[in-house]
Amino acid sequence: MKNRRLLSIDLGSAYTKVAIRRDWNAGSDLLRDLPLASDEVDFCVPSVVARIEGQGGTRWTIGAAAGAQAPGEGVSIFRYWKARLFSSTPLAQVSRDQMGQSSEARSTEDYEQVAIQFFRGLRENLERSAYGDDIASSAVRVCVPRIDGVDADGRIGGILDAAGWRAAGGRVTVYEPESNACGMFTRGRNATWYPPAPSFTPRAGRSLHLMKMLEPEGLLQALRRMEGSFGVLVIDIGGFTTDFGYVQFDTSFSSNDWHRPTIVQQSYELGIRELDQAVYDSLDEDAQHAIRQLSPSEWDAVKVDLYRGVPVTLGDARGRPLRIGSGEGAERTAEALRRFAERVITVRDAFIRDHVRGPINAQTLTGGGSMIDPVRTAVVQALSADEQVQVFDLLDEQEPRRTLSLRGGGYVDEREVEARARRNQELVRGGSAIGGSSVFFE
Repeated sequence: MKNRRLLSIDLGSAYTKVAIRRDWNAGSDLLRDLPLASDEVDFCVPSVVARIEGQGGTRWTIGAAAGAQAPGEGVSIFRYWKARLFSSTPLAQVSRDQMGQSSEARSTEDYEQVAIQFFRGLRENLERSAYGDDIASSAVRVCVPRIDGVDADGRIGGILDAAGWRAAGGRVTVYEPESNACGMFTRGRNATWYPPAPSFTPRAGRSLHLMKMLEPEGLLQALRRMEGSFGVLVIDIGGFTTDFGYVQFDTSFSSNDWHRPTIVQQSYELGIRELDQAVYDSLDEDAQHAIRQLSPSEWDAVKVDLYRGVPVTLGDARGRPLRIGSGEGAERTAEALRRFAERVITVRDAFIRDHVRGPINAQTLTGGGSMIDPVRTAVVQALSADEQVQVFDLLDEQEPRRTLSLRGGGYVDEREVEARARRNQELVRGGSAIGGSSVFFE
């Protein structure tokens, strides 16, 4: 095992999350009250970079400050730069987010410069925060999409070095499907041990103790009821990709490697920014112009209401109120949401067909996209069509009470219910960062 203390950065297309593990057997926790975070969620840093040209020269900002920056003279806003770094077809990304940024970089090298500015700004802000000592003493690992043909380790390694971070030993990156699955299964638990050594033999090194990392009322209980293998499919709907991680456990415990389950994973270039673009394309020219004048954070607030079916009032170029999302506009938005959910299920079926060779006993849905209620409802309904496969929905309001009732033999502590509900919300958005800092990857 290589890294005793580790910082994990889940580089999301829309929001970046950071988690830390301070020791081999310490829990993995999200960093909160981040100075760069959005007002709504204190562990989510908008993955936005702004370059501002003025009389004093060039100034770069990132996070919430960049997200609040409105387009204007001398202002270049980069919002979906992650897609340009990791896409198998970077040029094709332009048509998917025309309303997402005010400046178009010319090459992959330009987007690497944007990434360096983001990681450097993140490091400098964290060093000045209450987490300064943690940053100084921890190596860093980054969660990235699993896309064929992309040298993520090399690219991220170079960016981290240029931005002044100390890269983790061993794996510099982990793939988002596997880190998210690990976060879901362990809920941030970390456990290691020294296996006993026979007499007159060298002592074995520190090893993973997965049994202590799994929840007794959840996956571990299911494993104990099975023979052969138990398969779980984790679906993560993000801003740039939808990620699938299939984890197959040897529940017979007959293999010496049962504590290292098989993970099959893939990321597909289907994300919420395409949903945003589809809704944007459905609007008339005046509405599109009004949206282009919004800062990234203003657009995020607008689309929350739009996707809930609530009309929104904007100002047009002549200062008049412009109402969108009502009548036929609401119907077009609902249709875009429905089609997007259908596409998620389509790529899920393709992943299962092309990559999964074992049983699927359970499925779970995570990611920022699952926070959009019409999308979550449609996808969960489709997942529930197979009555033989259990669906774990962390946003189900009854999940905390149901699980804790099993733990307490029917008795439930209301404070524990509230704490678990909060943790479920964290796992939906921050599970990949939590999993990326797990001892599982050491």
